[in-house]
Amino acid sequence: MSYKILINAADPEECRIAKITEKNKLEEFQTETTAREITRGNIYKGVITRVEPSLQAVFVDYGGPRNGFLQRHEIHSDYFQDNPTGKKGIENMLSVDQELLVQITKDPILKKGAMLTTYISLPGRHLVLMPGSKNRGISRKIEDESERSRIKELVTSLKIHEDFGVIVRTAGDKCTKTVVAKDFKNLMRIWKTIKKNAMIPGVPQLLYKEPNAAIRSIRDYFSDDVTEILVDNDTVYQEVKDFINIISPRHKKLSNTTPHLNLSFQSMRLRNKLSLFFKDVYHLSAAALWLLTRLKPWLL
Repeated sequence: MSYKILINAADPEECRIAKITEKNKLEEFQTETTAREITRGNIYKGVITRVEPSLQAVFVDYGGPRNGFLQRHEIHSDYFQDNPTGKKGIENMLSVDQELLVQITKDPILKKGAMLTTYISLPGRHLVLMPGSKNRGISRKIEDESERSRIKELVTSLKIHEDFGVIVRTAGDKCTKTVVAKDFKNLMRIWKTIKKNAMIPGVPQLLYKEPNAAIRSIRDYFSDDVTEILVDNDTVYQEVKDFINIISPRHKKLSNTTPHLNLSFQSMRLRNKLSLFFKDVYHLSAAALWLLTRLKPWLL
């Protein structure tokens, strides 16, 4: 089955992305607005401002409007300080003004700060690199056992250091060793840059920023099944074109994209599908949203 990726970025305040089949069936849809900055995936050098023994967590100033929340199980053991007392409380292992690298796992909402982790993950086209981890995995969407065995052998042949974990993404299906190795080297280059910049004195610092919605959509959705990418903004069109040329040069002419295309979701049969998609969306007050987030664990 073939797919198209539609990137509607004509509105400077909103970017909408859809992945559709050749029969205009909606497979994926996401939207991002400038009114709310997406920080999930960003990596920072932060500093602990408060240790909360009762919560077994710490608050970290990473440069956001509110301090981030970092739970104990999200803290790598490398950050635990020597503890002669042998006590295992978080107040005995971490201290105020201690610096650490953190990644946002959940954006701030209302008056709540961002959720953080020190277990860094860097998503590439075919791999996810996890510094400080020993985990090796393959996407569950790759179901063929012979292909999973081939990929496992391929990853082993890369001779990745034991202090780095990797997960092969769905896009890694049928990929050659050359392609996967190139992705791995690129992610290692990004990680080395992050580590180098982290050595520069001063906190907080932004060390890595996730790409915009358009580039993320190509990174996450693009495959050999995609036959066309349509973009209706000159700048975004060029960014997408350059990114495709990096991740898959043989597909640089694949897109019959044109920055002058008047791409309108309203003029396509997607209109009805998107209407159904948002049919049961209700506008809630801030108090209702807060209550919903508190009740979420019991609703799932």
